[in-house]
Amino acid sequence: MAASKTRTDWALLLLRLAVGGMAVVQGFEVLRRAHGAITMAHASTWGLALGELVCGALILLGIWVPLAGGLLVAVLGWPLVHGWIHGAGPLANLPALFRLLVGLACAVGGGGKWALEK
Repeated sequence: MAASKTRTDWALLLLRLAVGGMAVVQGFEVLRRAHGAITMAHASTWGLALGELVCGALILLGIWVPLAGGLLVAVLGWPLVHGWIHGAGPLANLPALFRLLVGLACAVGGGGKWALEK
């Protein structure tokens, strides 16, 4: 039983590092390339990128992982839902769908043994 618990703790740590790290990198990249006049389209893109960056950092550190993961899923899910509403197939954006599903797994799994909030 102890070996199973240890494997779960390691799995949650690796999942947190992967999901949080990818969200930080993705959000930072969008903000790094931000330029031009501030329009509503730019503001919403930058807001989503900032949300992804902050939620990713919280997940990476293990602080409020279920909440940050849920918010990250909402941030990542909106472009997918928007595409589906406008006629894109359910598998039209596989990388985004994958990031959405692992973000959801991270939100459900929580921070694990090595989260900072423990």
